[in-house]
Amino acid sequence: MSIELITIVMFGSLIILLLAGLPVAFATGSLAVIFIVLLWSPDALGTLAIRIWGQMYQYLLFAIPLFIFLASMMQQAGIVEEMYETIREWTGPLRGGLAIATVLASTLLAAIVGIIGAAVVTMGLIALPSMLEHKYDKKLAMGSVMAGGTLGILIPPSILFLLYALVAGQSAGKLFAGGIFPGIALSIIYSVYILVRCYINPELGPGLSKEERALITWKVKFTHLLRISFPVALVILVLGSIFLGIASITEAAGVGACGA
Repeated sequence: MSIELITIVMFGSLIILLLAGLPVAFATGSLAVIFIVLLWSPDALGTLAIRIWGQMYQYLLFAIPLFIFLASMMQQAGIVEEMYETIREWTGPLRGGLAIATVLASTLLAAIVGIIGAAVVTMGLIALPSMLEHKYDKKLAMGSVMAGGTLGILIPPSILFLLYALVAGQSAGKLFAGGIFPGIALSIIYSVYILVRCYINPELGPGLSKEERALITWKVKFTHLLRISFPVALVILVLGSIFLGIASITEAAGVGACGA
């Protein structure tokens, strides 16, 4: 059997198992075992166990569950909703302000979560209903959620960067440093695009009404801004300790998990 045919069969089987509702871990694990037995022999399963056991000793891998725990704690505490509402209060009066708030909140969420799926699902549940309620164009609303969600690939602590660093033998810290500025730049570009587009065509994303703006006083804005200052400071502390060389990625992840 050629390598091309093996690849097609493996990916086809993976898609079928995922569509059947099987968890990713069980789908990939079961396919690995099946194809090892079919292509080599059952004796090769011993090598598989040794390889898995060896990978468990990778020190950098400990950072992944710690960063996921940090993100989970902040999500369960309602920090993500507070971040979106706070940013919405500042950008809401602008045309396209809710979509801009979605992108900016997704940027902060990317610095907490580190993966795409969680950011897209979370912002889809929080921001999308608000935009549709305010008569935003569906394409613009969905686009801001999807575009903002993809920033989790670039902005640290990107889980994909950690996995790539392990596989390719590269420095995870350098990957983090190389990804943060493009991620922030994309966030700014998305926001400017939304602003310009909505000022050219106001029907795409109207600003908040006068009644809604009247309820958002300066006192409310600054009070809510202070409310999210601690989680934002925690993220800055974790990433800053990595970039300044004060702590390794795993150590910084541990500090972040304890702080959460």
